[in-house]
Amino acid sequence: MSADGLGYSDAKRAAQAAAVQALSDGLGPAAAARATITATDAFFAQVVDALDLKPQVDGLACAAGCAWCCHQIVGITGAEAALLAQAIAALPPERRTILATRTRDAMTRGRGLDQRDWWAARIRCPVLEDNGLCGLHADRPLACRAFNSADADACKRSLLGEAVRTPVLGAQHGIWAHAQAGLAEADGTMAPMALAEVLERILAKA
Repeated sequence: MSADGLGYSDAKRAAQAAAVQALSDGLGPAAAARATITATDAFFAQVVDALDLKPQVDGLACAAGCAWCCHQIVGITGAEAALLAQAIAALPPERRTILATRTRDAMTRGRGLDQRDWWAARIRCPVLEDNGLCGLHADRPLACRAFNSADADACKRSLLGEAVRTPVLGAQHGIWAHAQAGLAEADGTMAPMALAEVLERILAKA
């Protein structure tokens, strides 16, 4: 990826700088995650303009209610965990109860599984609502923001066990992946944490 000197390393630096600034200002890890999201949204928009990617972005099949990809282990940073905890605390009690039940179900089925086996077991993300929408969409992890597809049917076939390559917009995937790496360095996350396991810990304290 290159245009006007833009590259994935620039996305990482922009994300890290935004996170470090938020942390230096004493705003806390959740704010660092939000700052990273804002900075990366702006960086991605810049890349879309520079590389004339709008036709590809407009052609992506991802849309509200399409959730075939929401059946895998998602790695998150400590700052993203703090952002999710904040979002969960703001939920009505009945929604937290539902989320806790879904999290227990997911962990009962998936504890100890690797990515391949979790996907094969078709374990849905605990945050995924019955209508196919993300229950914490505004605060979703950076890894989720990276995922995209130009063919929803390919995503469905993959989840159902067919060996199929899903066409993706590499720039989106790469930018958000590098942004998450920048956030991890800023907040000191030594290794990614599994989203479902983090939810389990958050809800145990709720």
